[in-house]
Amino acid sequence: MSKQVLPMQPVWRCVCALFQATMIRFARQARRALFVTIATAAGIAVGGTALAAPLGQAILDQQSRNEAINSIPFDQLTEQTQAKLWPVVSQPSIYRQLPVTVVESDPDMHVFLVRYPEVIVNMWQLMGVTKVQMQRTGDYTFKASDGAGTVCDVQLVYGDQSTHVYYAEGSYEGPLLRNLIRGSCVMVLNSDYSRTEDQQIFVTNRLDMFVQLDSVGAEIIAKTLHPLVGKSADHNFTESTRFLSQVSVAAENRAEGIQQLAGRLTNVEEPIRDRFAKIATEVNHRAALRNAGRDIVSERMQVTPIVTVPVVTTGPLTQNASQLFETAPTRKPLSLRR
Repeated sequence: MSKQVLPMQPVWRCVCALFQATMIRFARQARRALFVTIATAAGIAVGGTALAAPLGQAILDQQSRNEAINSIPFDQLTEQTQAKLWPVVSQPSIYRQLPVTVVESDPDMHVFLVRYPEVIVNMWQLMGVTKVQMQRTGDYTFKASDGAGTVCDVQLVYGDQSTHVYYAEGSYEGPLLRNLIRGSCVMVLNSDYSRTEDQQIFVTNRLDMFVQLDSVGAEIIAKTLHPLVGKSADHNFTESTRFLSQVSVAAENRAEGIQQLAGRLTNVEEPIRDRFAKIATEVNHRAALRNAGRDIVSERMQVTPIVTVPVVTTGPLTQNASQLFETAPTRKPLSLRR
């Protein structure tokens, strides 16, 4: 664990979701992968598109990868933690920078949901849209399973207001592949906070993912299917950040609904439920002050004032998720991909 004391406990559901997408997606495409692997070795373009990345894109990927590595505060990590992270980030089987998302969110609510993934997962369970199971094993660790053969142990190894670094170890064992596949993953989430002239707060999230697979054969398949896996991971990350935003907006407008929802989260420890309800009240209070023309930006947030938000993630939020904050949970499907 980092030598720095974290103001709150860890981490969020996206680590597990993206790790599962990497470990499972290519397994479902195993037959096609074998063909594409052979084609790759022969230097053949599949579907009219060369599998090798263009030189310009490779340079950009390397720059992004170096930026992500440099953002990890290795000097604040224990030697044991550094020894786990460095082999993965220095020689990953897969590296991917997911789409940068900009969503409206209260900073405190955003950080809370990032560090407490079980809150989001339990909401989705109430909505009937996920089979993911999550069990907290410590202040900064939890176990997760997707119910289809993938299990992983996740640890928040560093966290401050703007940077969170996760380390995960997982495996897949099931009917899709004969052999057990193991892997490790490092994910670096960087969050910047900004506000418009009317004090609407926006969070810009950049997530970089490093995956290292133990099996050489699985590594070849994973690299071959990286475009497919990447698209699913991109989509899931975007939808997840939208959902986090929707929870925050609901707290601004319907704090009572969030407080009632907190009481229904039976798979979340009571202190965490209480903290969730308290933060919802605080978010609602800050929104009221903002509407009254008061400056509600906390100094510790170090929010940079801006005139306009440069990029805002567009598209509908999770379908009918607002019903979760008001009445009975909806049963309509969440737009996530495996």
